[in-house]
Amino acid sequence: MPRTVTTVASMIDRGSASTAAIALEIGKDQAIALKVLRLVNSGFCGFRSPVTSISHATVLVGLDALQMLMFGTTLLSLEATQRLKGFWQHSVGTARAAAVLAERAGLARPEELAVAGLLHDIGKVVIAQVAPEETTAIDVRVEQSGGLRIDAERAILGVTHTEVGGWIAEKWALPERLTYPVVFHNDFDPEQEFADRTAVVHLADIACRAIGFGYPGDGRIPSIDRRAWDLLGLSIPDVAATFTEIDAMDVSGAMA
Repeated sequence: MPRTVTTVASMIDRGSASTAAIALEIGKDQAIALKVLRLVNSGFCGFRSPVTSISHATVLVGLDALQMLMFGTTLLSLEATQRLKGFWQHSVGTARAAAVLAERAGLARPEELAVAGLLHDIGKVVIAQVAPEETTAIDVRVEQSGGLRIDAERAILGVTHTEVGGWIAEKWALPERLTYPVVFHNDFDPEQEFADRTAVVHLADIACRAIGFGYPGDGRIPSIDRRAWDLLGLSIPDVAATFTEIDAMDVSGAMA
């Protein structure tokens, strides 16, 4: 990780640094600052006015989500991301859907769920980066079987992108309320901690798949876990509003 990322993570972990001091540290690395601002302004959080400074971004998304976003920009910038066709569009679409669903369900800090949605498949990038040959084999298996990518990962690697995402989150020491939705969005359990936040990303991912926004690595639409739907108390108009928000997005100029 770049020095700025690890320094900011340490400042946030200590809890003694001010928002202004953290923003100043991020601003020392113009490349990272630019990536963060491009992401925040890409529309995935739903902010209606442009975010023009790191200080403003810090206030809007919060320190924990900002930390997660900074780590994410580093991985989203890897060469492997460019090889995952449609990955970026699916990630941003899921992020926007998560924010809308969180708002509709009355959850606190929907912008945090947007960040979790943005990074929900970050394990796919890591797999593509460190195991390119196996990634090609996974692509072939998905194409031949027509199944879900996560099943092909398990068959070829013995591990899935959600498990890899969990390892990353643990290494980064990110807050569980942000990482549980990343790790368990494909394996929802209403009895698990932060189940409501995980349910949001679970539904957002499937909603984005349903309208074909981007490409998550396979062409399947997984079944919605009805328990996630019931937990959030959503309605059909809520889903319709989510589809409208995703359809309205233009992410062509917001690549990380």
